[in-house]
Amino acid sequence: MVLSRSSFQIGLTAVVLLVLLRVTIGWHFLYEGVWKIANADKFSAEPFLTQAKGPFAPLFYAMIPDIDGRQRLQITKDETGKAVVQAPVYARAWEKAVNRFAAYYRLDDQQRKKAEEIRNRYQKSLESYLAQNQEAILAYFDSLDRFVREEQGSRNQGAQFQGERLWERLQALRTEVNGWLRAMDAMGEHFWEALHEEVLNAGQKQRGRLKVALVETQNLPVHVPFVATRTELLNKTVTYALTLIGLGLMVGCFTRLAALGGAGFLAFVVMTQWPWPTVVPKVPEILGHALLVDKNFVEMMALLALAALPVGRWAGLDYFLYYGICLPVRNKCGCCRKPVAAKAAGQPGTV
Repeated sequence: MVLSRSSFQIGLTAVVLLVLLRVTIGWHFLYEGVWKIANADKFSAEPFLTQAKGPFAPLFYAMIPDIDGRQRLQITKDETGKAVVQAPVYARAWEKAVNRFAAYYRLDDQQRKKAEEIRNRYQKSLESYLAQNQEAILAYFDSLDRFVREEQGSRNQGAQFQGERLWERLQALRTEVNGWLRAMDAMGEHFWEALHEEVLNAGQKQRGRLKVALVETQNLPVHVPFVATRTELLNKTVTYALTLIGLGLMVGCFTRLAALGGAGFLAFVVMTQWPWPTVVPKVPEILGHALLVDKNFVEMMALLALAALPVGRWAGLDYFLYYGICLPVRNKCGCCRKPVAAKAAGQPGTV
């Protein structure tokens, strides 16, 4: 039995519509990315990840540094055996930040002493803040521990009302702890601002702002240029991935790779908001009803279809990349030379 290769012919109308589909989805991604670049001070991926639901939710919770505050707020015992709330991950990070600050700006002895005074001042403010909220923080961790035990005991019950009640309790607990965490994070930012404003002279300020992690939970495992924290890395990755995917689809450059990247991103979106009727919280009915297939899933499948077609060569820069670079390189390599008769593949109307 001999198999022969053949091309599938499609009409011009189909080609035009497929190119328009590519550009439309590309515009969707590009605008999302550009908006996040223009509003970098407002955008954070954390709120979206904290709302993850369904079987894959723990995977996305793990992307958020210390989502429940167990690392930033630590309970120890004093000499009398009384529970005390401390935040050593801030104290150690601030000490390292001062050392890096002194080395980067080449502080003299007087400036270094001033920097230590500022650190001590903010350290005392942090300890005072924790002491003021100690009872509430201890009560929060007691409630969190009870919630974890109740959640583990109810996993196999499958009651809808039980799941909704647990979800509401989880959100209430995270709202409570986020108030303290945001206050401590803001204290660290004010400490860093005070170092720049009160210690540096005009010449040192011209070196630009040094970026460091002001809490140990934000430390990166490896050095990444222009990024100081895990949250900043996550936000920039999402922002520029969306921008590049959208731009690639719009202009038809590396279209297959862009389409696969977009489909992968939407797969993560579907996993965070698992469209299944029994998953809580329920999607508001005003947004419609879905059973596995929602609008994100549909767009993901459209991108996979585009990745299987040479739509970038029909009306995009991939035409020049393919015939100007890829095809000549292939023809120079005897083992993978493409027959001349097959050159029409990729031309409008031929798949």
